Amino acid sequence: MLQANLKIIAELKSFLVQVANNQEWISLFRNTETDFTRRRKLSFENLSLLIVRLCKKTLSVDIEKFFEEMNASLPCTVSAFSLQRVKLNPSFFYSWNMVLWLNFYSEYGSCVKRWRGFRILGCDGSNISLVNKPDLQEYFGGQSNQNGSFVVAKTFYCYDDSG
Repeated sequence: MLQANLKIIAELKSFLVQVANNQEWISLFRNTETDFTRRRKLSFENLSLLIVRLCKKTLSVDIEKFFEEMNASLPCTVSAFSLQRVKLNPSFFYSWNMVLWLNFYSEYGSCVKRWRGFRILGCDGSNISLVNKPDLQEYFGGQSNQNGSFVVAKTFYCYDDSG
């Protein structure tokens, strides 16, 4: 089982490195042609890794710890992270998740628990607030109150307890 997990992690890393080192692939996952063209502390690869491992503490603490573990002399600021994050197209995470999903079922497909032949998935949804930009407001819609309006999106989570 450990070997299978290590293989899945290696495939995820390989996909990230392939994308980060190929301008044609990066162009698929950036929002404008000028995004990720200069060398920055938060390169495409570092930004992706940082986003995946966030939400443990405050953003500033998570950023500082990430750069400490990367042996970087100085971390980036929270505002620099926010500016870089806007450049990354969310379709990257969809594609990266597909790499995870395909490799998981390649490695563990025969071990997946079933109930009467079906996989059992636990699902839940929620609302999340997004940056209040006109294009996001138009796409997702929003809500308003006496203090103003804000953009709201729906999320859907699906948990596969195959182990």
